[in-house]
Amino acid sequence: MEQSLQASRNGVAFSRPTFDGTRVIKRFWRGLLWRLELLGRAKAAAELNRMGYHDQAKNLMLDLTKYK
Repeated sequence: MEQSLQASRNGVAFSRPTFDGTRVIKRFWRGLLWRLELLGRAKAAAELNRMGYHDQAKNLMLDLTKYK
């Protein structure tokens, strides 16, 4: 405590760390969109597989590695 008082007297400005809510919200939103896209791709791949388009379903799920 004494050291920080001394530093503030010497012209060194200290700032308290603040909560950056926008960064947290952006990260949450980005993660939510990623999970929703993953869910949509999984459902689409399941339908393609059910209809007999096995190669297209496999490619759809393997394409995820490009985006991650």
